[in-house]
Amino acid sequence: MTPDELTCTHEPGFPVAVLRATGRLTFASVSLLRGAGQKALTDHPEVLLIDVAGLVAVDDITLTVFPMIARHGVDFGTDMMLVGATPALHAQLDRLGVARQVPVHTGPAEAVAAHARMPGPRRLELALAARPASTSAARELVDRACAQWRLPELADRAALIVTELVANAIEHAGTPMLVSVALRDRHLHLAVHDESRLPLERSGDAGDDEDEEPGRGLLIVEGMASAWGCLHTAGGKVVWATLRREPRR
Repeated sequence: MTPDELTCTHEPGFPVAVLRATGRLTFASVSLLRGAGQKALTDHPEVLLIDVAGLVAVDDITLTVFPMIARHGVDFGTDMMLVGATPALHAQLDRLGVARQVPVHTGPAEAVAAHARMPGPRRLELALAARPASTSAARELVDRACAQWRLPELADRAALIVTELVANAIEHAGTPMLVSVALRDRHLHLAVHDESRLPLERSGDAGDDEDEEPGRGLLIVEGMASAWGCLHTAGGKVVWATLRREPRR
């Protein structure tokens, strides 16, 4: 890497992902950082840490890319923090007002601890076994969440999506799982954590209802969710989907 180059290295993880930005941030390279940040958000981590320890901002105004990425993170239900800023970079962030919009911490441990103290999204969770009846239990969890959070417009789609996620985990992972439903500013977030690191299968049964057509699997999730994906973790994987909420009037 030459001194004029900017490199962005994504280290995916759940619930914490890291994006390392190293080199010179200029008008020419700011789009690279913006694109890398937006791509890192598509995995829907709970928090994205952007490590700027090796970043030099040649032009102060380019630092507005960080609030831009943070606002994009709101759509994904992801909090964003900066870590490792040098004194010179920190002064630039303060001068431009970026530090008032995006939290800046000395290192990842401090940032993760600060995130843990933040009020989290409203969340319901249910541990389930890999058996057919678990699809019904997952639907009941989603129905309860949507009723409790007054989201009747999302209830049917959310229930169908979680049915498919759980059915896929039963068929292809065959392990205990944790189903979670979280309410975020602009999305309802559904996730199924299982204990298998096998690649995600895109086919599967639609659940335990006899009148449902088998074989639709994750195609339903893809068609009905605002976004969805799969992320491998140390203990298995999490398959997630989000539904966009209508703005309240």
